[in-house]
Amino acid sequence: MSSYEQSKTARRVASIVFLLVLGVVVGGTLLSEQQKLSSKELSPTSTKTEVQG
Repeated sequence: MSSYEQSKTARRVASIVFLLVLGVVVGGTLLSEQQKLSSKELSPTSTKTEVQG
């Protein structure tokens, strides 16, 4: 296997790992935002402290 083929394989593996990590970060952020929104809807005291405008 030539050095070009080895580097090509390494780049593919690195890009897949990067996409997986990116997916976990984005997914975690979306889940966190959904939890924040649902907790605000369930908690009536949080609406009293917010500025309505």
